Amino acid sequence: MCTSLAHGQIPMPTAQSSVPKPEAVATTVDQRTQIEAQLSEARRRQETGHLEEGGTPGAEELPASDRQRLFDRLVIAYSEQLKLLDELESVKTAQPDNPHKQTLMAEFAGPPPYSALRVDALRDLVDSGKERLHSLASTERALETLKVGRLETQQRAAEAVRLAEDKLARADGQSAIDKERLGRELAILRRQLAEAELANIGMGLERVRLERKGVQALNSELERLLTRVRPEQRLGKEELEQQQALLRKELNVVIAEIDALVIANGKRSTERQQLNKLVAEAGSSASQADRLELLDARLETDRVLLLTLTWLQTTLQVASDAWAQRYVGFHSEDANTRQSVISGLSQSREELAGRKQIVDELQQAARVAVREQQLRLGGTSLDPDATDKDSSLYEALQQRARAYQRLQRASARMERQLDRWLDDFGFTARTTSADDWQLGALQLAQTLKSIWNFEMFAVEDSTVIDGKTVTVTYGVTVGKSIGALLLFLFGYWLFALLSRRLQRVMVSRFGVNEQMASVIRRWAMISLAVALIIFILNLARIPLTVFAFMGGALAIGIGFGTQTIIKNVISGIIILFERKIRVGDIIALGGMTGHVIAVDLRASTVRGFDGVEALVPNSSFLENQVVNWTYSNPRIRREIRLGIAYGSPIRAAAEIIARCAEDHAQVLKDPPPEVFFEDFGDNALLLVLVFWVELGPNLVARRVDSDLRHAIGQRLEAAGIPIPFPQRDVHLDISQPLPVRLTRPPADNV
Repeated sequence: MCTSLAHGQIPMPTAQSSVPKPEAVATTVDQRTQIEAQLSEARRRQETGHLEEGGTPGAEELPASDRQRLFDRLVIAYSEQLKLLDELESVKTAQPDNPHKQTLMAEFAGPPPYSALRVDALRDLVDSGKERLHSLASTERALETLKVGRLETQQRAAEAVRLAEDKLARADGQSAIDKERLGRELAILRRQLAEAELANIGMGLERVRLERKGVQALNSELERLLTRVRPEQRLGKEELEQQQALLRKELNVVIAEIDALVIANGKRSTERQQLNKLVAEAGSSASQADRLELLDARLETDRVLLLTLTWLQTTLQVASDAWAQRYVGFHSEDANTRQSVISGLSQSREELAGRKQIVDELQQAARVAVREQQLRLGGTSLDPDATDKDSSLYEALQQRARAYQRLQRASARMERQLDRWLDDFGFTARTTSADDWQLGALQLAQTLKSIWNFEMFAVEDSTVIDGKTVTVTYGVTVGKSIGALLLFLFGYWLFALLSRRLQRVMVSRFGVNEQMASVIRRWAMISLAVALIIFILNLARIPLTVFAFMGGALAIGIGFGTQTIIKNVISGIIILFERKIRVGDIIALGGMTGHVIAVDLRASTVRGFDGVEALVPNSSFLENQVVNWTYSNPRIRREIRLGIAYGSPIRAAAEIIARCAEDHAQVLKDPPPEVFFEDFGDNALLLVLVFWVELGPNLVARRVDSDLRHAIGQRLEAAGIPIPFPQRDVHLDISQPLPVRLTRPPADNV
């Protein structure tokens, strides 16, 4: 096996020593010297590569471009290695600091209160530090991934070198030896390049980690300072006026831009009308058609600019109001006032968040249009006029993108300030954190993402904006459908949980009847389910027009097949709102009397006094006569009739009977029970006991009547007042002799 260096090989350490490690490198000077030597040798070989390739036997076997390309890449890799070494040493020696840190530390060193504007500046530093940490973390993950790939490349290159050396050792003949020697040289150069790139990645990782550590330490110090000074911040009157003046200045600039844009748009509209008139009279030429196209593009751009400027004007006005509310919140000790401030800031925050989605979509569409026009412009090289037209269109599209970007930045800045102020006043906003994707699941995630974003069908929704009909196409994807379904299930489960809790509260705290609370819960769930469906469809940007094709079929079905059901449902709604019949009422309908235990969508449930439950359609309550015993008053009058023997003391008997009713616990005392002497009967003196009871779930009227009859019978018997039974007088006619007949007694009596 040949062990000598191939022609053009650059001396380098082995692959194991190519990655710079602090414990493996003696001094930075030695490392720099080694890299500079490698760079010098690579540059020398780069300059003489072509001559050596041309003068070496068998050079035709090895493409000169491959070896020269490897030398070029080695020079770049070593140059980058020196640069990374300088950056690494700079990071090691320099202390991470911010030019504004010392100023802020000095300002916050004194006693409170502290300026709210300076606290805002400190927050900006903390946020920029967090963004820097996030960027460094992303860079570190990317370098780690790249390092794994470079390690595999280095291993393959080392294997290729060993294979080339084996081939060189087995080569026979000068021509074959020269050919295999050149192949080994190419493999060694590739291994050296892989080692150099791996060393660069190692230096980059070390630099990123050191910088991340320093930035994290600095940011932690600033966060501790922010935690200390934030509760002590105050917004002075002068600071408020200063901010209001700045906002008024920006607002005046925006208003001036709107005025200038309106004037320019009017001129372009006039020019377009004149050009249309000219084309209608004399015909259209190519230049006129191009001019019309440019004018249309400019007018559309003017519309976009006017829209964004108007939204920007609204954002500045919201900002001015928010600053005033912030001042009130800092200087008011009243809890209601501070709550009003929080409510106002939250509403402003929600308005900005609601507009953000629209702005992001419009900005994305504008960027796509700019990229498409840029590609189109790159292919226009023959016709100068076409190039000028496409360039003008490209500039117009860029203006739209810049307008959306300007609005997005202003909205994001204001949204960030509102989040901070709400946090100061004790309002915690909901935040989300990005998921960390694992390297091994990347391919699976991409596959799932493609399935998730698969578009099943698309729908169009037309809206009128500034007098023009704009048609927007929405795609209904698998993910959007699944998300809407999951959101509906979660919302329905949450509403069901809250409704059951509300039912228990109504029963336990407000004394609502259990059945009535159940009915309220059912109707509330139906209403919330309908509202939830509409909300989810709007949130998923699925217009209701998607279901328009079902309208005709539903109308026919409702008209012919479900009219009885709809009639009962509407009747149930009327019963619920009129409250003529409520859960717990005692009603009489169609020969049945009992308690109403449920009022549902289609039918109500009535439990009779015999315990049998009947399902009564709701329309029956409206179409038939219903007797509601407990509609306005649950009290009813009961009567018990009885007779006493002739000659008995009537008043004493009446008092005894009345006292029996008064002693009964379920007989009402107001009005008091009364006993009336009703009539002279055939066999007795007739008395009537009239008393009142209050109907309820624990009262059985028959049991009350039975108890009173038992008590009256016992007390009248104790008082010696008999209750007679029917009697008949027998009269004998004695004008004729009475017949007499003797009978034999029965045999048993003998």
